[in-house]
Amino acid sequence: MRKYLWIAVIALITCAVYFTSCERIPKEMTDTIMPDADKVEPTEPTEMPEEMMEMPIDLVDVLIYTNRSYWITLEDVEMAAETTKNLVESAGFSVEITKNPAHVAEWMLQTTGDGNVNIIILYGVLPDSVYGAGNSQPDGSIAENWIETTDGDTILNHADYIAWNSDFEVGEVTGIVRTEDVGVNQEGGLQNLMDNPTISLRDNRDIMSPKTMVVTSDGMALAPSLVDFVSYRSVQLDQLQGEWFAEKVFASDTGTDEAACADPVILRDGDRGRITIIHGTFEHIGLLNGDVAAEIIINYLLAPP
Repeated sequence: MRKYLWIAVIALITCAVYFTSCERIPKEMTDTIMPDADKVEPTEPTEMPEEMMEMPIDLVDVLIYTNRSYWITLEDVEMAAETTKNLVESAGFSVEITKNPAHVAEWMLQTTGDGNVNIIILYGVLPDSVYGAGNSQPDGSIAENWIETTDGDTILNHADYIAWNSDFEVGEVTGIVRTEDVGVNQEGGLQNLMDNPTISLRDNRDIMSPKTMVVTSDGMALAPSLVDFVSYRSVQLDQLQGEWFAEKVFASDTGTDEAACADPVILRDGDRGRITIIHGTFEHIGLLNGDVAAEIIINYLLAPP
């Protein structure tokens, strides 16, 4: 009997100790663990490193610059650009139209030497963001560096003389007559891009150098929208120097590759970049600028090797 009494006493003592130790957590401790919302100090958001905030621009295959033009109206430029964009995109390539010279420069910098063929389309005006107006960057400009890698990058120019003007304010344009400004590059723009001090798209015997361009067999096959026309800015093929050569002749004064002048024509610097001339004329009636550019891009420049 005494044995059971001791067991009962021990049980009572154990319960007393248990309830004594199970007191509520002090309020100070709960305040520390779960503070009141109105007492919470707001924390500053963590700033993202600057290099992570600068997202790369859309590295499209083809960039079309429509901010300025010569020998072709801006209305015609917009229509041609949209046609080229729609056709090239339908072939599976990416295209962007921009009026921002700074965007052109950034895109060129990011696509220089990236191992891909990229194309920029101009309409007689080379932005001074990539080649300084007044030939202030005869060597090492963004545009020159861009076509001097082995990517095969291409400057494709419609209408007036390529790189004659940079994108700055000039006098009023009426037809083919303009008031020159101090920033005009004249022949020096193309000469510096090609490292050729004598090349000119103007025949010395005739400043306007009108030449009838006859579509070649390659032109018929690769650019079916191309037709015979009169060019005022054809390339005189015997003026090419260094490693520059006529990679593809789409129309010429003879209708063959063996010719004195060509337009459209793709010029290439060895295995490096390209300069392409398409419809160097101010007489655009009947010429499908947008279609011809798209066909040359799809069927040749961006075509699988």
